[in-house]
Amino acid sequence: MQKTGLMLCLILLLSVLNACEKDVHMNLRSKDALIVIEGTIETNQQPYVYLTNSIGFFDKIDLNAVSYIKNAIVTVQDLNTDSMVQLKEYDIDTVIGTNTFSFSIYAPDINDPVAFAFKGHVNHSYKLTVVANGKTFESVTKIPTGNGLDSLWTEKVTNRDSFRTLRAIYVDPDTFGNSVRAQTLVRKATKTGEAEIYRTGFNSVYNDDIVNGARLPITIEIGYDKTINYSQAEFRTLGFLKKSDTVTVKWSAIDKKVFKFWETMDYSQGSIGNPFASPTKIQSNIPGALGVWAGYNAKEFTIVDTLK
Repeated sequence: MQKTGLMLCLILLLSVLNACEKDVHMNLRSKDALIVIEGTIETNQQPYVYLTNSIGFFDKIDLNAVSYIKNAIVTVQDLNTDSMVQLKEYDIDTVIGTNTFSFSIYAPDINDPVAFAFKGHVNHSYKLTVVANGKTFESVTKIPTGNGLDSLWTEKVTNRDSFRTLRAIYVDPDTFGNSVRAQTLVRKATKTGEAEIYRTGFNSVYNDDIVNGARLPITIEIGYDKTINYSQAEFRTLGFLKKSDTVTVKWSAIDKKVFKFWETMDYSQGSIGNPFASPTKIQSNIPGALGVWAGYNAKEFTIVDTLK
């Protein structure tokens, strides 16, 4: 009966689509590239900002083709103390695999003790101002209070002896509006040459709309490289830790606007290639630009899998 009902729905849908044929012309080429801003300030860490031009819908995604914005004026102001730092532009070469890439980053001047001492503090709000391409962009983020993880452990995956599930206990604060972002860095017992950096899983952010003040047992997804086309067998093991690997979890309290950015970004990435997914507008917290200016109250927890 269920199969009959499903077939009927499909037939009706095809009938409607055939009866409503219309040529639709969409202009997917933007006349002007938008600025993309990715800025971060963490507890006890200096701020840094990446500035690039957006790429076209049909443009090839290639790290060598990233257009970094030069000679911008970038400042960060602590709105609680009125202290301010102007960030300096640095050009850096980095090796990924066998390839060398060049990128630009704005960060405090390492030769200026006052600038280099500018760091994030819990419960402080920070205003980012970027003057680039003849325009000014501003955004404010806050480093909120938040709880870390109460405990962290691994469990065997049923019928997959070489894989582990990462489990934790999280105690949510007893006030509404708390949000967190989870990232993992895996140091493999058997090296593969893959870069060991912080990555995110299918979902990287969570809030307490339903679980405010609760003590929760949770599963933390192991992050993966979203630029790789995985086989079906590999895809089924994404999110798991391999036996004897070491994993560090970065558990960061974030404000609501940063949560909305990463929530919509995760959904957009997860729906790529799905013809039934609704288009998602990524919610930047920087008016007039793409990207995010994010404050993180980050805590790190490391565990080595010791299950036999």
